[in-house]
Amino acid sequence: MSATDMIYKIIDEKCLKQSAVARAAGYDPKKFNALLRGRKRLTSDDVVPICKALGVTPNELFGIEPHTAQPGKSA
Repeated sequence: MSATDMIYKIIDEKCLKQSAVARAAGYDPKKFNALLRGRKRLTSDDVVPICKALGVTPNELFGIEPHTAQPGKSA
């Protein structure tokens, strides 16, 4: 699942409005929509403000599970 797909999914799961997320992340809603639709490229500079607006971590946005070390084994 792409990052933009995850953004749509999180917006839906949290019953948020896309325009409210856009404003909270510092975007014009039309430009944010262009980013989600692939007309503007999602860059590393976009990740943190979008994550903050969605209330998730970058790992959650990209579907990365945190690594947990097993007891007695070095990581």
